[in-house]
Amino acid sequence: MKKAIGSGIGSVALFSCAIAPAAMAACSDPAPASGVTVTCSGTGIAPVAAQPGSTNVTVNIDNTATSSFTRAVNRIGISVEAGSTITNSGQLVLTGGGGTGTIRGAVLLGSGDGNQITNAAGASLTTTGASNDGMAVDGSGNTLINHGTISTSGPSAYGITAPWGAVSTGQHDNTIINTGTVTTTGSSARALSVVGSNGTVTNSGTLESSGAGSQTVFLQGNNARLVNSGTISASGAVGVRSPDAVVSNTVSSSFTATIENLAGGRIISQNGFGIRTLNGNTTLTNAGLVESGVGTAIGMGNGNNTLILQTGSVINGSADGGNGNNTLTLQGTGTAANAFLNFGTLHMQGSLWNWTGSGTFNQVYVDSGTLNVASTLDAPVNVAAGTTLGGYGTVTGAVTNNGTIAVANALPALAASGNGAFTINGALTNAGLVQLGGAGVGNRLNVGSYVGQNGTLALNTYLGGDGAPSDQLVVNGGTATGSTRLQINNVGGPGAETVANGIQVVQAANGATTSPSAFMLAGPVKAGAYQYHLVHGGITPGTADNWYLRNSVPSVDGVVDPPDPAIGTPPLPEPPPAGEDPIVTYRPEVPVYAALPGVARQLGIQQLGTFHDRQGAQSLLTQDGALPAAWARAWGGHDTLTQRGDANPQFKGDIFGAQAGQDIYARTGDNGHRDRFGLFAGFARATGDVNGFALGMQGLDAGHLAVNAYSLGAYWTHIGPGGWYTDVVLMGSTLDAKPRSRDGIGDTTHGRAITGSVEAGLPIPLGGNVELEPQAQLVWQRLSFNDLDDGISTVGFNRGNTFLGRAGLRLLGRYESARVSWQPYVRLNLLRTFGDNDRTTFGGDTVLGANVGQTAGKVDLGVAAQVGKSTSLYAAASGLANLGGERQRSVSGSVGVRWAW
Repeated sequence: MKKAIGSGIGSVALFSCAIAPAAMAACSDPAPASGVTVTCSGTGIAPVAAQPGSTNVTVNIDNTATSSFTRAVNRIGISVEAGSTITNSGQLVLTGGGGTGTIRGAVLLGSGDGNQITNAAGASLTTTGASNDGMAVDGSGNTLINHGTISTSGPSAYGITAPWGAVSTGQHDNTIINTGTVTTTGSSARALSVVGSNGTVTNSGTLESSGAGSQTVFLQGNNARLVNSGTISASGAVGVRSPDAVVSNTVSSSFTATIENLAGGRIISQNGFGIRTLNGNTTLTNAGLVESGVGTAIGMGNGNNTLILQTGSVINGSADGGNGNNTLTLQGTGTAANAFLNFGTLHMQGSLWNWTGSGTFNQVYVDSGTLNVASTLDAPVNVAAGTTLGGYGTVTGAVTNNGTIAVANALPALAASGNGAFTINGALTNAGLVQLGGAGVGNRLNVGSYVGQNGTLALNTYLGGDGAPSDQLVVNGGTATGSTRLQINNVGGPGAETVANGIQVVQAANGATTSPSAFMLAGPVKAGAYQYHLVHGGITPGTADNWYLRNSVPSVDGVVDPPDPAIGTPPLPEPPPAGEDPIVTYRPEVPVYAALPGVARQLGIQQLGTFHDRQGAQSLLTQDGALPAAWARAWGGHDTLTQRGDANPQFKGDIFGAQAGQDIYARTGDNGHRDRFGLFAGFARATGDVNGFALGMQGLDAGHLAVNAYSLGAYWTHIGPGGWYTDVVLMGSTLDAKPRSRDGIGDTTHGRAITGSVEAGLPIPLGGNVELEPQAQLVWQRLSFNDLDDGISTVGFNRGNTFLGRAGLRLLGRYESARVSWQPYVRLNLLRTFGDNDRTTFGGDTVLGANVGQTAGKVDLGVAAQVGKSTSLYAAASGLANLGGERQRSVSGSVGVRWAW
């Protein structure tokens, strides 16, 4: 494209031809034709003007070259036409005034299309005077590159401009790249100016304007683009125009523009906007600093604009989206600390953003990551699945949650902060998770109304007695409806009986109402010895719409209706009459643990047995000397044992075991007295179901209990000449116990038992091979179990001493048949158990007892047979029933063998 002589290259070329040859000595060709390369060096180089219509001209100005062009003589220093290149490594100056409007000066100029103009590192272009530019192109598809320094000081003087001047006459696709420094000090000046479609500016250097009304970077045209990672600053006063750092004018409402301020980029205006966009649709991405000294850092125009904040974004001043349908998007991480005006939609698409600023939106979408609201977010909010909204701030609109609402320090990024509140002035519709529980107890979620859509509300609670602290949902003046699961996390609570309202978890404030089906527990809530249930309403006036955790069923006083258990609560007993104590709801594990000591004692009693259970009969003990004989027995039965106490545990199951013993030494004195010393080992096991008082119900199926006992013992038996005997036994046992409730909760614990027995019997002949043998036995037991921790609380067991006294009558016959000596017998026993009652301690505070006292009757039918010189067999069947005290029923049997070596 050619200009008229008064404003284009032709006038320069004509003037250059009039210069004396000696003045042109510094450049190899002052008027190069197509394909010519020109080299300029030395001091005072003269202008170069490529011939009209030329292409592929190269002008290289080396680092020795200097020149001071005077506008009155040469308003253009170096120029090419089309498809050509200028590279300046020297120091070039253009001075003189007089330029106005389209009559401009330039140090370097490409007047056609497809040129590349470069100011190299270390090079400089300096102009003074009005409308004198540093580098310019006046066509399309050109590239201007500055690695050095460009300085202009006149009014309306541009550092780099494409096209040449402020108006495009169809030029397009021009690119400016700056890695160096461009400064302008004149009024209405520009450091960089791109006018025309598809114009691009990439800056990683420094662009500065300080004149009144000067705008540092100016873009105009469709699809304009600025990419900045350097510094763009405007420090001038307000003049004809606002001294903005970046201005993008898309002219038409259908045009678009893109501005990207990358990490490390700085766009600053002291007296204007940091970034101003006009008319069309602009997408502005900020990962650096945008700042205004007078209020508005970002001002967008009439189009539908998008502001994207990325990691590293800092905006000092407000951001105004303009008059269109505008969107604010958060990406990466950061803090939005400023005011946002005229944005209709906010999209959270990053990993973590802190909202400490202000803004009113038609809708906020949390599409990914976490949005921490520390101030007020004036909008309805939609929280998508897998995302989080929360903090200590306020949302003024309704919130629809399909992800997570994290209150105060329940937000992981705020875990080190104190407890606090998050407020939703509108209705919260929860189909996801509301995480109230953070560090400690005391977070609060305030909502106008609440609608549960099968979501979860997770709270931290100190599970104790009435009024214990808990996180809370507060419904302020509205309603709570739908269905929501409450997930309770116990924070250090040892468990304690509630006798009044209980522990409040949902508060209905300022006239709010809650539906009886609005909340239910997500799972059993247990602490110490107790299981808590959720109830709608308290027992005091004014609490009917609150929700509480309780572990008792209070009495009915007629003042208020009994609280309604939440949906899913296990059946509870009817409230007791007025004035009676509440019915406590122990957790199912309580009867199982309480049954453990009693079952372990039964193992010891049955494993020890009696003299006849282990040895058969006095008449079978005839061998003398070292290791004279050995014996073994196996036994088993079914037992039902009930203990009265706080939990009334009942064990119903099988008890069985086996023993093997060896007489170590036996002797018979001259007076007919026999002594026998021996050792034995044994294994016994009890396994069965446990029921008891739990969840407020008697006889509740509570769980299962298994106990193994591994025993070693020693005995001394003395038999007198008339068959009377004394039997002394001491047995030590190690115990492994596995209690487990019907909820699958339990732990393995270990224990120890010492059992001692002293027994005596005196046979009295009745004639006819029949004897009646009175017997007496005293058994002592010392039992201890290690504490266990089932994940709900610690459980401890007392170390008690118990005693069993037995008085028996054995009726015995003696018969010979087929060379076998038979001794059938029947034995009647009266047993009395007494000693320390069992005590089970939960959480170190709650002690529950179980009685051990019992009187029982037992019948044994047995037989002993000498079947050979060295072999004896014996067997017995027994039945036991309590006559008083703790209830017990059992049937059992045993078989034994004794052989002499």
